[in-house]
Amino acid sequence: MGRARPGGGRDDEDEGPGDRPRLGLAYGPAARALLDTRPGLVDYVEIPYEHLSHDPRSLDAIDVPVVLHCASMSIAGFVPADDRTLSDIATWADRTGTPWIGEHLAFILADDPDALARGDGGAPTRLTYTMSPQLSERVLDRVGENLDRLRPRFAPEIILENSPHYVDVPGSEISYVDFVAEVARRFDVGLLLDLTHLAVSAHNLGFDAAAAVAALPLDRVVEIHVSGLSVQDGVAWDDHASLAPPEVIDLLRAVVDHAAPRAVTFEYNWAPDHDLDAVVAQIELVRGLVGREATGVG
Repeated sequence: MGRARPGGGRDDEDEGPGDRPRLGLAYGPAARALLDTRPGLVDYVEIPYEHLSHDPRSLDAIDVPVVLHCASMSIAGFVPADDRTLSDIATWADRTGTPWIGEHLAFILADDPDALARGDGGAPTRLTYTMSPQLSERVLDRVGENLDRLRPRFAPEIILENSPHYVDVPGSEISYVDFVAEVARRFDVGLLLDLTHLAVSAHNLGFDAAAAVAALPLDRVVEIHVSGLSVQDGVAWDDHASLAPPEVIDLLRAVVDHAAPRAVTFEYNWAPDHDLDAVVAQIELVRGLVGREATGVG
């Protein structure tokens, strides 16, 4: 399925040096509604591999370029994804024409503790949500090993998304910012910089998000995610059911002042009743912030 690249032009064209970030929406009710009612508002839709694997026909309703997101490689874990899953991801990468695959710097597979206790090496446990890893040299080494194994499986590049940390993971010995930066530098990998995950982690781990942006290798940022944020009982949480707060937009402004990301994705895919006018207003705000002109917004 041939599709235009969100990063600029068609698959067989090079990007010009003056290209600005493309703007996109995560697949969900808001994206579907805005694609129908506001043609030209966004340049692409980002859709999870896991959604496509359960509902392949959802791709038929998308008439803009697609970016493939993923939460199944368990790239910061010690239990590898199975060959069938990896082959399926590669098939969907080809079908969508995605320019890259955004994968979480996290894990979703773990050894079954009951099987380990029995000593029979049973099937791994698939967690219901990607888990943020221990921030340690041991995990860094494992990320590198997994990248070496996974990269040859896919035509598009893999870029890694910083995970939200809700607690200080036991055994961590590296700061959140240094861990993300070292992954990018040591393994020559692009970043999917989720600014809400950064703000959430800063709140929960007690560091300054603005200072963190300045310390990250922003030249490695390929894509940016923004979404909502909520605080419950003192803990900050990623929230795709609400708009990005001003603090996240401020972080975005700081990033685009010093980096050249190819895409900015609004992750508003958890709620069926988003205020679409408010979503449009925020997209237009960011469009001005990154220097993009409107493209036929109706």
